Amino acid sequence: MEHVIANMIEELQNTADGQLIDRGRVLDHLLDLRLAAGGQSAFVSLVDELLANIPGKTVVEGAWWNETLSRLGETAQPEAVS
Repeated sequence: MEHVIANMIEELQNTADGQLIDRGRVLDHLLDLRLAAGGQSAFVSLVDELLANIPGKTVVEGAWWNETLSRLGETAQPEAVS
């Protein structure tokens, strides 16, 4: 499952250009990631937090979206087994 999420995040990062992104698209992408996460509670909790705190009324700054995707990518990584 992590692989699917990682691919989705990478694709979103590759297409995230510009300084402003439609807030509705950000919302849709976050919901898609949440759905793909299935039972990953830490990832789903982070997505829920982000959904509740999406900035802007109609658009989101590209910098926020890029930082958010990086944060999601880090959370989606499987924990190292020692």
